[in-house]
Amino acid sequence: MTGRFILGQYRPSDSFGHRLDPRGKILFAVFLMLLSIFTSSPLFYLLMIVGITLLLLSSDISFSTIMRNSRPFVILVAVTAIYHLIFSARQSAAITSVLGFRITEGGLYMAAAFSLRVLVFISVAFFVSLTTMPADMAETLVGWLKPLKRIGIPASDIGLIVFIAMRFIPVLAEEFDTIRKAQIVRGVDFSGGLRKRARKMIFLLIPVFQSAIRRADDLAIAIESRGYISGAERSSYGRFEWKTADSCFMLSSVAVIVTLFILTGV
Repeated sequence: MTGRFILGQYRPSDSFGHRLDPRGKILFAVFLMLLSIFTSSPLFYLLMIVGITLLLLSSDISFSTIMRNSRPFVILVAVTAIYHLIFSARQSAAITSVLGFRITEGGLYMAAAFSLRVLVFISVAFFVSLTTMPADMAETLVGWLKPLKRIGIPASDIGLIVFIAMRFIPVLAEEFDTIRKAQIVRGVDFSGGLRKRARKMIFLLIPVFQSAIRRADDLAIAIESRGYISGAERSSYGRFEWKTADSCFMLSSVAVIVTLFILTGV
């Protein structure tokens, strides 16, 4: 496995985070994300990032692993910060000028707030995906969607789609890395300017797309051969058990998040 794309890749362990009920972890993530939308306090976001980082460290995920695999999101955070530096709060007091663009106090504040908000979303997604097996997340989603079967929503099919999507993210990432190395061995040079590298991406995209289609076809045959019937009632091998530790985690997490939201809210 390449290890370059960590989001969606479950890391097996017997830590506190891994033993938590997946339903509680997903509810915790949803609650934090929703509450984060209703504030723009950089202090709140910074405290949440520190807290989730501690949760990751307590779940046997090293700090170096977190930092190394956060690199793909650096561009997203940078674009968010630059956008708000240039276009947000233009009426506030100016601090300086960079390349003809006026940097304001309000723009700097919004850049910090929204960039940290993105980091909060990424970090909480890391916590859930790294400590929860894709099958458990899919089963949780199916359980929550079961009441919607009465109006014709195929809960089991949606759960299967989610599971396959999460399972194939690391597979396709590894395929991409393997094809890239193979093309380099064949003499393809991916260095140079942005336009040159963009043109040569065709040597990667076509093989990866072909491989994805082939895998999808094999997967469809495998599912059909195992007797999967869309809409049929299915049993579950594993059963979730809500424990005292899950209740303590949820209550303490909600209490801390709401308290910090109130104290730092703007």
